[in-house]
Amino acid sequence: MSAEAGNAKVRITEGGYGTRFLVKLALTVGLGLSLVFGALYLLFSRPLEGGYGSAYAALQNLTQPWLLLPIVGLPVLVYALVVCIVTVVLCVYAIHKVAGPLYRMDRVVDNFISGEPIRAVFFRDGDQAAILADVFNAFVARLRDDRKACQELMVRAESGLDRDPERAVAEMAKAAGEIARHISKYR
Repeated sequence: MSAEAGNAKVRITEGGYGTRFLVKLALTVGLGLSLVFGALYLLFSRPLEGGYGSAYAALQNLTQPWLLLPIVGLPVLVYALVVCIVTVVLCVYAIHKVAGPLYRMDRVVDNFISGEPIRAVFFRDGDQAAILADVFNAFVARLRDDRKACQELMVRAESGLDRDPERAVAEMAKAAGEIARHISKYR
């Protein structure tokens, strides 16, 4: 995901985050499959002893579902459980690193809308969308600078009210124009 900042593209998430997630998931699945293969290989790689008759009897026994199910089913079940648990852990980690920062940004904006003073946002180390916090904090700093400039313009314009009313009206009009210029940046 990226955002436009001027003419340059800015990445909101850390580069390669999705790729690293998929590699971890693929390694987990591959390791699990290797373990299942190894377990089944060990179970079925023993040489059959005796002659043709004993080998046929041993293979005939393997066709019985009640014998084959624990031999094949148990490793597959263990594999499925391990992969599911690891997948859940990886997904919770990914959600924690992506959705958590977005949730914090949402809370800060909601607090601002409800009338609380706006404050800077800081993410934890390793959180994705850290550039979003940097851009938001730069916006907050610019907003504060513009607010301070508008307040200074109004104080200067109001200070002349006592001396010369005509000059004060001109200063107020000039201040109103400057304030309008500052406010127009936020449309």
